[in-house]
Amino acid sequence: MGLIATGQGRRSSSGDGGGGGRRQQRRRRALLPVRMAASGGLVLVALLAVAVAQLQHQWGAHAYTRPDQLQALLVLRNTYINKTSSWAKTLSHWKCPTDPSDSDSACDPCSKDWSGNWEYIHCRGSVGPYGEGSQGSFDGLVTNVHITDQELEGLPPRELCGLQHLRELDLDGSNFNGPFPSWTLTCFSDLQELDLSYNRFVGTIPPSMGSMPRLRVIRFEYNHMQGTIPKEFSQLKKNLNTFEIASNDFSGDLMPLAEARPISVTVENNPQLCGMVPAGIRFAAGYNPAGTRLGQPCD
Repeated sequence: MGLIATGQGRRSSSGDGGGGGRRQQRRRRALLPVRMAASGGLVLVALLAVAVAQLQHQWGAHAYTRPDQLQALLVLRNTYINKTSSWAKTLSHWKCPTDPSDSDSACDPCSKDWSGNWEYIHCRGSVGPYGEGSQGSFDGLVTNVHITDQELEGLPPRELCGLQHLRELDLDGSNFNGPFPSWTLTCFSDLQELDLSYNRFVGTIPPSMGSMPRLRVIRFEYNHMQGTIPKEFSQLKKNLNTFEIASNDFSGDLMPLAEARPISVTVENNPQLCGMVPAGIRFAAGYNPAGTRLGQPCD
């Protein structure tokens, strides 16, 4: 890139024989860092693709992680491992080569069973149950991410979007902040569990969450979120079994959940929650209206 820009500058100088050519040359040189910075992201992606291709060559036919999933994990690791000491500690086990007793290839974050060779991820396959200990089809897809209780700060990593087959995303117990990460709803169309509890998120719940009919578990406890429960949540009535929003600043009533029958509900310490309580919520395990105005008329 540098040689091309310099060559262009020489041609300009010889073309007009004076200051105009030198000015153009200086202008091109001034733009060079901008062009190089703009291309930096593409270079990184290209280098990662080459690295993945090299690892594929070593794997043979027995890799338990699909190449696109490995590349997404490497992007996440390389972006965050030097960001803070907490991230460095969290990702310190994301190394290659992976354990040869649990893999037939050089770098395999997934493994011979659902547990995965890299900490905080599970690979349960695109079909089958998503929960702890369940068996999937082991098709090389990362389906579960549990980066929990790690004291991580800042915005949650959008690089997770590369793992588009996630069914469970748990980021609880850190110091993530900022508005609700709405990209989680567009990146993971098969999402069944979203746990953002015990962080410092603010803002409202996007109505589009109600358009995710497979969503079963919602945990937003102990944040600083606010606003009403979207009316679109009525669409979750079939599968919703956990709804935990205690210790936030939500307001309004819970009638969008009137037809839901969750197993577990927490709503306490939301002073502005009010109004009638649907029976399916009132008799769920964990329901406690303390610190709310539930059962009282909304103003």
